Amino acid sequence: MALYIDKPMHEYLEDLAAKKPSPGGGSAAALSASIGASLMCMVANYTVGNPKYKDVEMEVADIMMKVSALRSDLEGLIDDDVKAYETLSAAMKKFKKRSAQLDKAYKDAIRPPYEVCRIADELLKLCERLSACGNKNLITDTAIAAIMLEGAFFSAKYNVYENLKYVDDIDFIGQAHKFLSPLEESVPKLKEDILEKCEEAIAR
Repeated sequence: MALYIDKPMHEYLEDLAAKKPSPGGGSAAALSASIGASLMCMVANYTVGNPKYKDVEMEVADIMMKVSALRSDLEGLIDDDVKAYETLSAAMKKFKKRSAQLDKAYKDAIRPPYEVCRIADELLKLCERLSACGNKNLITDTAIAAIMLEGAFFSAKYNVYENLKYVDDIDFIGQAHKFLSPLEESVPKLKEDILEKCEEAIAR
């Protein structure tokens, strides 16, 4: 299967809009998060090497390195979500009743959106640092990145919970809730903290 990440954006959006099961919301959440990460990289690129921000250059370079690695992971998840759904769909047809094979397929389908949630949280923490030291001429891009990352987190979270209700493994369910539940409160707060910093910078 040709990867969407290697195809024109128009083709991906056409398939997303079409009457077909994939790509769907999980893949779109990964794309949204990767766009947020890309905006953060742009802000960092306009900061590193700028004499005005020489004092924070090392910190911003560190942020950019970490964001770039996470963005690469997200790009892979755009397609991983599609593949996981197709595998799950095939398993649902093959195994009509609850079974170990179907349980595994649901768990595998949960992994991509779960990873999007985890990475979005990591990126928001880096975005908070960037909002304090990044190039202020691109402060709106920092704000938009935070908004997109929060949206990606909650979009992916819904996909996790939708599939989680079909999983029989109680420990697996408990671990997912233990990880995601605190983030449902901390992620919006983190985004608001970033926007507050951005709004203060815009007002100056």
